[in-house]
Amino acid sequence: MPTQIQAIIFDFDGVLVDSEPLRFRAGAQALAEVGVSLTWEQFLATWFGRTDTAGLGDILGARFVAQGPGVIARRNVLYEQALEAVPACPDAARLLPRIPLRIRAAVATGSRRLEVERILTHLGLARHFHALVTAEDYRRAKPDPDPFLTAARQLAVVPEACLVVEDSPAGVAAARAAGMPVVAVDRGRGADLVRATWLVRTLDALALTPEGEVLVQQP
Repeated sequence: MPTQIQAIIFDFDGVLVDSEPLRFRAGAQALAEVGVSLTWEQFLATWFGRTDTAGLGDILGARFVAQGPGVIARRNVLYEQALEAVPACPDAARLLPRIPLRIRAAVATGSRRLEVERILTHLGLARHFHALVTAEDYRRAKPDPDPFLTAARQLAVVPEACLVVEDSPAGVAAARAAGMPVVAVDRGRGADLVRATWLVRTLDALALTPEGEVLVQQP
């Protein structure tokens, strides 16, 4: 691990913004319209932190080929209608202004660019980021390292000098595969985050010095 961090790469949903409840409601409604019920617990176990293909593939099984694309499209429409209701995670909103000026910041997410840009702009957070890596920008989703390596290239920073902030096992695995240290924030969803370099309950426990040293206040 480097002694100096030059960039910090954030996951989006669940780390920067509390979008998962709205994503769940949109997905549950889209599934209900094809006669499939989805509980919050099922959402966390199957869809949370995974691609639509993987999550819905488990939920729909053999029906995915015929119904999956339609469910995804309908979920996207419903979610887009609620984008301005997505709130920032308060601890993330407090962390962003504390990032030293010499540290570059990016988002690396499986969400679509339309969603990310609209939410960040509405919340007034877009100005904090030097790069946005969204689902359109890479081929292989987390736990593959492709999203984080793409962000490092866009920031012109070597991977080992990038710090990742995540909240899902797939995201932690992707960061480790990219050779990046990772802070996992436990949002109380029961996610297995033990592979993270550091585990925190709030991003208020994380700080970066102007020299790029990572400071984590342990409970």
